[in-house]
Amino acid sequence: MAAAAVAGRLSTFSALRHRDFRWFFLNIGVQSFGQGIQFLGIGWLIFDLTGEKTSLGLAVSIFGVSNFIFTFAGGVMADRVNRKLFLIFCVLSNSAVTLALAFLALAGLAEIWHVYVVVFIMGGLSAVQMPARFALAADLVPREDMMNAIALHTSIGQIGNMVGPLVGGWAIDHIGTWAAIMINGVSYVVAIFFLFMVVSPPVVTRRNSSPLSDLVGGFSHAIRTPMAAVLILMSASFGFFGMAYMQVVVGFTQEFLKLNGTQTGIFMMARGGGAFIGSMVVASWGDRKRKGLLMYLEVTLCCVGLIVMAWTPWFWAGCILVAMVGSTSIGGFWPVSSSLMQLTTAPEMRGRMMAMMQMAPVFHFLGAWPLTWLAQLYGWSLAITSGAAVLLVISVAGWFYRPMVRRMDEI
Repeated sequence: MAAAAVAGRLSTFSALRHRDFRWFFLNIGVQSFGQGIQFLGIGWLIFDLTGEKTSLGLAVSIFGVSNFIFTFAGGVMADRVNRKLFLIFCVLSNSAVTLALAFLALAGLAEIWHVYVVVFIMGGLSAVQMPARFALAADLVPREDMMNAIALHTSIGQIGNMVGPLVGGWAIDHIGTWAAIMINGVSYVVAIFFLFMVVSPPVVTRRNSSPLSDLVGGFSHAIRTPMAAVLILMSASFGFFGMAYMQVVVGFTQEFLKLNGTQTGIFMMARGGGAFIGSMVVASWGDRKRKGLLMYLEVTLCCVGLIVMAWTPWFWAGCILVAMVGSTSIGGFWPVSSSLMQLTTAPEMRGRMMAMMQMAPVFHFLGAWPLTWLAQLYGWSLAITSGAAVLLVISVAGWFYRPMVRRMDEI
């Protein structure tokens, strides 16, 4: 019994046996700490400048449009270049624009158009680096540790997302909005150090094909492969209808829950804590089958949690519910669906297929403006409930009417 328990604990962290993945793991943690502050600080700055929830939704949607425009280019790049060096360039660039916005806010010179320009650049940088990031995570471990590595990648990210909003909220209340944004930018500089420590695996390079033909080949593969098509459609629906609230949570906490900066940080920390727990459950799942059923169970529980959370006006009850949503969405659905895509895709196609999977994060942002528009007309509760209900209908219909979905259990 004791030996089995120890083996179970070790299997939960099996990917950390690999030196390069350990450095990559630390990089994700520090960078996610900054990302946990990103839209808290920027969202608060927007409310300082305009006081309008639709301005926040527009900024997040601009991020999403930029993310969408550059996502597929990121997938092609991830299959053609040194993924480690490419990530270093992207993180350094993200730090530069974030710090520029922080200094503008500190000097009292920030205007709303500055924010829109910065989030557009951030959206593009996020898009081009994420396929390389997930592909590199898979490169650093053998197949049997792949789902574990992706789940741990998510779990350390959620630890960062737990601590980041708390620090950012405290900085907003006690120093100023500019301080939260500056902490965000500095964290990216620190994260680069850990990337430098990763020894790059062999790079897959296509010298006889153009980037355009690689892009067309990626789309062709997604269309011809039913498994890939289902996972991409699920990811896009999940992002647009279920997760858009994440990017405008400042509006929900300020207007519906009536929270200050520190309390909003705690609320966001609860979501990150739930996501951490969910990702650790997925990490413990290992290479067992029934991954498809697990993915659909996560989506269903996420929708139920969102609907109840949307109507709960009590702070601590909201924290518990948003933790449930985090555990089944970012902590559950995302690592499981990403693992299914990685496990069914050849290594030379992973970058482009993970770019397609980026429809989930992209649609988080694209769904922000419609969500805030509905909230402006009918209130936050009805707006969030409507998206969750649509996602639930899509998920249930997919499970019952698409045999390919049920076949994912065999992987």
